[in-house]
Amino acid sequence: MIILAKIIHFLCFSVGIGGGVAAMLAGIRAKGAAPDAVPVLRGIQKTLGRISFVAIMLLWVTGLYMVYAIRDGWAGLGVFFWLKILAVLVLTGASLTAQYFTLTAAKRDPAVMGPRMAKIGMTASGSAVVALIFAVFAFTG
Repeated sequence: MIILAKIIHFLCFSVGIGGGVAAMLAGIRAKGAAPDAVPVLRGIQKTLGRISFVAIMLLWVTGLYMVYAIRDGWAGLGVFFWLKILAVLVLTGASLTAQYFTLTAAKRDPAVMGPRMAKIGMTASGSAVVALIFAVFAFTG
């Protein structure tokens, strides 16, 4: 079961990072796209965001499972683990915020939300990379 949890964990991380990068690229392309292409690109971003959000939730589930299945709880986890968790909390917050803004997009000004969503995306991607780096340090040795 632990091996399955690790596989799901790593696949979800890959989906999350890949989806975030793809969504950013779609957003960049939407800025200069023909008016009829913009809704298609925004739809792609929305779908990628939802998939990435589900991946983050599965990361939490598999990660919590592994903490107890492998380490028998939180004791003895070093500073890099907790730094990783901090980065994951930032990633989760950015993802939740993006999902909220996406669900309430009809009430928002697209001119304001475009740059705001770009910053949220950069925050999410940056914190995901930082979480990965800290995970390598936390679990090496």
